[in-house]
Amino acid sequence: MRAGKAIGAAGLEVIVWCESRAGYDRIMALGDLAGDFLSGILRRPRMRIHHNLVLALGQELTEAAHAEISGRVLRNFAKNWLELFFYAGLKKQAVRGRITIEGLEHLDRALAKGKGVIAVSGHIGNYGLLGTQLTERGYDFTVVIRDPKNPIIASIYEKGRGMMGLRTISTIPERQFFKNTMKALSRNGILCLIADENKRTGGVFVDFFGRPASTPPGPAALALRTGAAIVPVFITRNPDNSQHITILQEIVWQKTADAASDVRTITQLFTTVIEQRIRGDLTQWMWTNFRWRTQPDGPSDAAKLKKFQPIKKLKKKLRKRLNS
Repeated sequence: MRAGKAIGAAGLEVIVWCESRAGYDRIMALGDLAGDFLSGILRRPRMRIHHNLVLALGQELTEAAHAEISGRVLRNFAKNWLELFFYAGLKKQAVRGRITIEGLEHLDRALAKGKGVIAVSGHIGNYGLLGTQLTERGYDFTVVIRDPKNPIIASIYEKGRGMMGLRTISTIPERQFFKNTMKALSRNGILCLIADENKRTGGVFVDFFGRPASTPPGPAALALRTGAAIVPVFITRNPDNSQHITILQEIVWQKTADAASDVRTITQLFTTVIEQRIRGDLTQWMWTNFRWRTQPDGPSDAAKLKKFQPIKKLKKKLRKRLNS
């Protein structure tokens, strides 16, 4: 285990060093090539993207539009990862200098209340850079993360976040996570939660692209418990690889005596904002998630692709022939 972590850390440092030597523009060009390569050889991600686009938008898009969006999503995916490695190196100013921020006044106004801020975001753009940019501008910004189960991969992620200067709170162990979140908000800090993934258990069902979607209730529950403001924050990539962070106005709601209803109302409000951002540029969101897999009456087969099992299919065909 220790040897695996050491090798993983060394490998990460080699990648970061190589990218720094190559330069930012070359790395972004490599990201485009890598995305096109993935799009050309990997059938499964393209199918996932197409499947989810149909679920979300029906027949609004042509096949050509589906192909274009799929290609750009995968190019953005490749560039985002390569960019994070680059940012962990010594030439991060090449990235930082291309990022602009709009709406800091909304964040400052929410912080002035003194109860902390819950920044809600989604898998839009290179969201991994959100925390670094606001931290470097003097904000007490912490991102909630869920590490991979593999301890070696988790240690590589942890080292990478340290090299980037990204402050995080892990969801595990749960009791410590709760203490850490309370501490961050009590000191009037900013706690960022990515709240657009399918929640298999314990989710709140709200409308997302016209379909029920099981959504994390954490932002709403924390806001009701602490009085913290909920402020949507997003980052998007421009065609020239410059990026723009948009901080929207605080989400406002009326508290009632029904806590469960309030959680659902707040969750719907921020989910609607996330959907609006995705609709603004469909290529910025990671469409590979099975966002609508969990439904009120159980898992939805229609929301998930069947597993590609060529060996199993071949065996089934052979069995039929032998039995005929």
